[in-house]
Amino acid sequence: MDISISFRHVTPDEALKRYVEEKLVRLQKYVETPLDLHVVLSVERTYRQRVDVMFTLNGVVINAHEVMDDMHAAVDRIIDKLEVRLKRFREKVKRYRETKPKFPASALEEEGAKIFVTKPVDAKPMDPEEAAMQLAASGNNFIIFRDIERGNVCVMYKRKDGNYGLVETARRVS
Repeated sequence: MDISISFRHVTPDEALKRYVEEKLVRLQKYVETPLDLHVVLSVERTYRQRVDVMFTLNGVVINAHEVMDDMHAAVDRIIDKLEVRLKRFREKVKRYRETKPKFPASALEEEGAKIFVTKPVDAKPMDPEEAAMQLAASGNNFIIFRDIERGNVCVMYKRKDGNYGLVETARRVS
């Protein structure tokens, strides 16, 4: 667990820093991955003690803050808040893992793959540039065509990065 503590409008206090670190260690038992916590201890309007905690858990940014008259009480309350959130998150992950269907690799071999829809495709002869233009105009995710120069069947598809990918069949030598 990596904890970084910043002080704003407050003189850094080692005892308070140790207190915060001791309390935050309790959060590690709720997650499987090591936490990287960022804590900001600050004073607003000379009397309001504020604690902000931010960390990322499985790609989700979790923020929490607490404002009270006493910094130690604010730390205690924010730890309680975060424990509740992490318990809820852990239960949600547990429910997801229990309800997620499990398909071993051998299941498809035993049952056989099922074909839901068949559709005949006429592989029109065209060059890859024309296929890219037709694919962009059609709004589909892929297009099947026959390359004019080589005569082989090709599939052009849209990639996640916005570019196009091209799959070509090998031409048989007779």
